[in-house]
Amino acid sequence: MRSATFRRRTFLGAAPALMLAACASRGGESVAEASARRRIEDLLLSASVPAAGLVVRRSGRTVFAHAAGLAQGAAGEAEPRAFTPQTPMRVASVSKMATALTVLRLAEKGVIDPETDIRERFTPALVHPDHPGLPITLSHLIMHLSGLQDPDVYWMPAPGRTEDLFTEAMWSRAPWAIPGTGFKYSNLGYGLAAHLLEQETGERFDVLAAREVLLPLGIGAAGFNWSWVPAGRRAQGATLYAREDDASWKVRIDGPETLAAAGPAILQRQGFRLEDYRPGTNGTLLSPQGGLRASLEDIAVLARAAAPAAMNRVWGYSPVFPNGDTEDGYFLNFGFGVQWHLAERSPIPGVFLVGHHGEAHGLYSGAFHAPQLDAEIAFAVTGTSTSGAAVSSVHPVMVRATEPLWAAAASLLEA
Repeated sequence: MRSATFRRRTFLGAAPALMLAACASRGGESVAEASARRRIEDLLLSASVPAAGLVVRRSGRTVFAHAAGLAQGAAGEAEPRAFTPQTPMRVASVSKMATALTVLRLAEKGVIDPETDIRERFTPALVHPDHPGLPITLSHLIMHLSGLQDPDVYWMPAPGRTEDLFTEAMWSRAPWAIPGTGFKYSNLGYGLAAHLLEQETGERFDVLAAREVLLPLGIGAAGFNWSWVPAGRRAQGATLYAREDDASWKVRIDGPETLAAAGPAILQRQGFRLEDYRPGTNGTLLSPQGGLRASLEDIAVLARAAAPAAMNRVWGYSPVFPNGDTEDGYFLNFGFGVQWHLAERSPIPGVFLVGHHGEAHGLYSGAFHAPQLDAEIAFAVTGTSTSGAAVSSVHPVMVRATEPLWAAAASLLEA
């Protein structure tokens, strides 16, 4: 997967037409819009990312959308292709909002009960070793209140079973890690949630998410692990990259072979055929924790849809009586499948936000709804240099590469 050379000077020379298109002036734009575009383009010129973009919506309508850089070809692995607000990419944990909404939609139809004890739905049973008498529910999995933590590996290639991942390492043994009250962010929990949804419905998770959430929202060209993404759109998708020190960009995921393929991109052992998969046996197969392929425009719509059901805060950190792992301030409040940024601790000072961040394979992304402003922001960088991935001094949820995007979003919301 790792090949070719890419540096700032080669980027500036590799696709001049793409860069000129990104930097062209727009007549009639506001000062805030011009500033936002400049921040995005300056981020590209700094060579700390291969592509970046930002979408801002108000009252359900896009009022700003700008992206720059290369969706493909940054490592020389393909012909250069421009990154746009409509380019599909792996949005990482922003995907969790779609998974949580799938749970809610099925619950509204009476197909599932998120509050039912699910321990015996697994073989072996899903029992916290320190709290064997306490129930664990589907809601606990979605809200990261199950007592689970991520082991080194929380995905299982087909045809393996979800339960093949069960080890002692998947349980947090912290004193506060009590099912139902103690917060510990867990990707594995979303794989278990998808397992339960498949088990209950007899349908694959990607099918459920498309039917219950993506299609009704008008973003049916998005899909988990490229499932349901039209071939033409997939071919224009974004590759994710990373770069260490002064080395060249390296492909991390969704390189040319994946973008040219058909059907879901899944981890599978030799000889396995997806048509032989039995739903409810491997909930990690379609990556419910982070595998959604969607554009910036798509995830802005998703954030707006996820917000109403998430307006009840289910967990808030207590520094007096510790009740969870904040990961150095990254998590302080959580709703049903969404993070909360209260106004006084928000990355946009004074603006209450609900939504989710994404961080994987070099990508940093986010999609948030601002209830008081009836607005959404969605942003992403599709790769990072070592310096760009350093945690920002401005706010724990930022890295240096996303600081300009947050600043641009703030200026647009203020305007």
